[in-house]
This record gives sequence, C-alpha cells and structure tokens, in this order.
Amino acid sequence: MATEMPKTGIDVIGDMAAWGTHFCLFYETKEDLLDTLVSYCKSGLENGEYCLWVVADYFTVDEARDALREVVPDLDRHLADSNLELVPTRDWFGRGGMFEHQRARDNWFERLDRAGARRYRGVRATGDTTWLAKKDWNHWCDFEDGMNEVFRGLVSSLPIGNQRLAMLCTYPLAGCGAPQILDVVRTHQFVLARRYGNWDVVETAGLKQAKAEIARLNEELEQRVVERTSELMRASEALREVQAELAHINRVTAMGQLAASITHEVMQPIAAGINGAQAALRWLSAEPPNLAEVREALGYAVNEGNRAIDVIGRIRALIKKAPPRKDVFDINEAIPEVVGLTRSETIKNSVSVQTQLTEGLPRIQGDKVQLQQVILNLIINAVEAMSSVGEGSRQLHISSGKDVGGVLVAVRDSGPGLSPASFERLFDAFYTTKAEGMGMGLSICRSIVESHGGRIWASRDFGQGATFQFTMPLPGA
Repeated sequence: MATEMPKTGIDVIGDMAAWGTHFCLFYETKEDLLDTLVSYCKSGLENGEYCLWVVADYFTVDEARDALREVVPDLDRHLADSNLELVPTRDWFGRGGMFEHQRARDNWFERLDRAGARRYRGVRATGDTTWLAKKDWNHWCDFEDGMNEVFRGLVSSLPIGNQRLAMLCTYPLAGCGAPQILDVVRTHQFVLARRYGNWDVVETAGLKQAKAEIARLNEELEQRVVERTSELMRASEALREVQAELAHINRVTAMGQLAASITHEVMQPIAAGINGAQAALRWLSAEPPNLAEVREALGYAVNEGNRAIDVIGRIRALIKKAPPRKDVFDINEAIPEVVGLTRSETIKNSVSVQTQLTEGLPRIQGDKVQLQQVILNLIINAVEAMSSVGEGSRQLHISSGKDVGGVLVAVRDSGPGLSPASFERLFDAFYTTKAEGMGMGLSICRSIVESHGGRIWASRDFGQGATFQFTMPLPGA
C-alpha cells in the first residue's frame, strides 16, 4: 500500500494529517456542508478508498447522490461496486430518533470488516449530529471518546495492506452552544469551521504537540539519513578500492602462473629478430655486399622486434595498477591478445585451442584490461581443469557472438566438469576446489563483469567439460 497521506479534498487542510485522523467541521449553512462533504468523498473515491457518508437530516440520500454525481462522472460504477455507501443518519445511529451507542459501533465495525475484505487503500467516513437530542449529548461525547481509542488501536495494529481510517464529524453551529463546542474540540484532533464562506482551523493542544514531535523526529531522521548516506558512500568507495586491489593482485598472480609462457612469448620474437640481424651482417660481409638481402633481413628483424614490444605492452597493461577505464573496443581484438599470452601454456599442457569469433560484432564499452583479465582467468582455469584428463581429449573452445542487447563470450573446456556440490558456489569469494587456490579468481571475474553491467555464469556440459559465459551490454544499453 502507498504510505503517502491522501488528500482530504478540503483545500484549507490539503493532505490528511495522518491515517487515524478524527476531525470535525462546524458549519452554518446546508450549502457549506454539502460542498465540503462532496469534495471529501470525491477525493476518497479518486484515491481508491471505501467512502461512507452518513447523510445529515438537512437533505436526503438522493440529494447527496445527485450532488456527488455532478463532480464524479462514474459515480454509478462506484455505487454498483459498493465503493461508496450513502446512509440516512437516523438509520445509522439509532431508531426512532434515539441514539443507540452499540448499534452505531456495530454498524461501524461491520463496514470496516467489509472494506477490509475488499482491500481498499483506506476508509473514510463522515456523519452528522443534526438529529441528536440534548438528552443524548453526553452519551454522544462518550461515543466520540471511544471512537478515538478505536481509531488509534485499529490503525496501530493494522497489517501492511489493510484499510486505513479517517473520520470527519459535522456539527451545525446553530445547534451548538459554548459547552457543546468545547466538548467537540476536546474529542477531536482538530476542528474546522466554515462561516460566511470562510474557513477557520483550530488545532487541539494534543495535535500541536504531536506535530511538534513529528517535526523533531523528521529532523532527527533526516540527519541520520545524511550520516548513514555518508557512511555508505565511504564504505562503497573503500569496497571499490579493495576490489580494484584484489583484481590487480589476481592479475599479477595469473601472470606469475604464466611466467614460463610469457618468457617464451617474449623470447621468440627477440630470438627471431637476432637471427635476422645476424643474417644481415653476413650479407654485408659478402663481396660484394648483397644489399637486397640485407634490407630484407633487417626488415624481418624490425618486425620481430615490434612483435616483442607488443607482447611486452600487453603484459605491462595487464600488470599495471591503474584506475578502471571506459573505452570503446572490439571484443574480437581483445580475445586473441589473451590467447596469444597463454599459447605456450596451452602447448605445454597439450591443449588444443580453437577460437570462433563472430564477425561484425558491435563494439562494447568498458575497461579492456579488466575484461581481458576475465578471459585470462577462465582460460587458466580451463587448462588446469583439463590437466587431469588424457592428452588427446584436451579441447579448449573460445567463442564470441551476439546476445540480446550486447555480446556474449564463452570459454568451453573438455575437463572433468563441475560437481553438483561446487556448482552453486563457484563464484563465491574464497571458495575453491584447488589445493593451493585462494578462491578469488571467479569471484573477481563476477565483480568485473557485473560492474560493467553484464552477467557471468557457468553450465555443466553433457559428457565431459564445463562452459563459462559472460555477456557485455552495448554502450548506452
């Protein structure tokens, strides 16, 4: 249920002070009363409430209905659905002009039960005292006192989603002397008076005190919200720093695992470049020097030197500790760079690597180094998983493709697969099935992917193997 206070429909007070409000109106003319109650009930119907109008003796139920119909076009629907009930005063509070305290309570609780079963957003009611004889006045005041207790009890004990209550009692000024007015003020939270077309609002001391207490509590709550928000922002920033530090440590650890492979990847182009340079020297020593061969050999050496520089650059980018970036890049360019860094590791472990990269994929936005770290972790995990199976069965398949609103990357291995016991906890921090693992790799992968607005998950393949997939949204998606 919405927690905001609905409008009363009475301009001078605007929104209802609170559910459980029990207030009253002193009026001079029949027209003042009718205008006020029509607006009051109209506002309740518009707010999805059950409305009960106990109609004063000044006019008939038909007159009240006709006045409402002028401002509520679909009034007949509300009447048919029993969202609105119009009841003559004398039928509600008693019989034969006598006030019957128990009858009035029973009628009230019966309507509350009915409204509660219909799950209205609230209940608002109004009743008048034009019928009340002077001999019943004290009994009426006792009834009003009792209704205050009923309202407070019902509102404080209502479960979320049940009806909420508001009651407007109306009194003709002509029929009230000073003692009666004082009694009415005492038994209501606040008083409205409409005289000569003008409004007056009189608040009781209790209501003023309650408003002051609410204002104090609101100020205290706002201060707590500000303090709590600041604490959460500091905690969030600290968490981001810790996650970035863990991601960096994880990258350095992964590069350490690949030290032999990285050495090979760097040494291979360097050795090839040296061989090219040595060949160029030999061609220069010839008589006469073969400049065409020298030029070709030196060109070869330069190309291999640049390849070594590229490898070192990729390694430095992965190891470097730097704040996250938001670049637009092609995932099909990022994947082969990681595959290249792990080539020697896969060869050493007799793993056959296949890539299937869908052409024409849209570019994605994010930190390229962090997303390459995800791919690197998944490849290392796959190679380690396949170390226990026969060499001829070690297949690693890396693919990219389109996904709804983005791109999809999948890493599938032919290892022993995922056990049901570990499947549900794969991405939990510090959970690992490795004897020497920290259990942070997949948890960091999930943090990186989700921070980019993506999703990562694992699936058990039929037969041997497991597949890890993650999605990345397109820029602006």
